Amino acid sequence: MLLELIYTYRKGDKPSGIKHTEDSAMTDKQLKQAKSQLPQGEKFDRAYSAYEGGIRLISKNAEGREFRYKVIFEADGSVRIEQF
Repeated sequence: MLLELIYTYRKGDKPSGIKHTEDSAMTDKQLKQAKSQLPQGEKFDRAYSAYEGGIRLISKNAEGREFRYKVIFEADGSVRIEQF
């Protein structure tokens, strides 16, 4: 399975010094899965590797308000999101 490093997904700028680890990478399938869990009315904006570890997903509602989620990797390879 190929893993893609999620760095500021929207902008595509690759930061230097970030290592490829299971908690800082996700597949396109996992990203799609995470997006599908967003509440109705919210749209995916960007995802990034957090300094503390793991992946953060940012969404916006119709008014432009941002919501932050932590991506949690399950043992079976699926992902779920948890709002901060």
